Amino acid sequence: MLYIITKLVTEKKSVEFSLIGATEDKKKAAAIAADVYKDYNKNASFQNIAMITEWLETRKKYSFRKDKEHRLQLAITELDGEVLPEDKQLVYSDQQEQDELMRRVSQALFEGEHHVSRDAHGTFSCPAEQE
Repeated sequence: MLYIITKLVTEKKSVEFSLIGATEDKKKAAAIAADVYKDYNKNASFQNIAMITEWLETRKKYSFRKDKEHRLQLAITELDGEVLPEDKQLVYSDQQEQDELMRRVSQALFEGEHHVSRDAHGTFSCPAEQE
């Protein structure tokens, strides 16, 4: 069995997905992922890192949110064979934001608006054009 370690970092408006590595040892995979967490959260205690390492080894995923705009998601994916089953192939989906954007576009079109924009805070708005 091969264990693949990935991370997803959300920092304000940017989203970064990285493939960290792969190993045949589950404990080593958890330790690698915990090292990524330790680099991301410089204030983490030894006890906290030990707990997260154990969590990663058993649950194979961990999510840490510094605040509303900063988040680290770690995942360990088991690969048994050459191809993963379809229900385990999805690594990251930005569907929620796309769904919200399409809902707002539909609402704006229904209400007779002609454009949708995103402000500096990441919120969507559908202002009426002033003529």
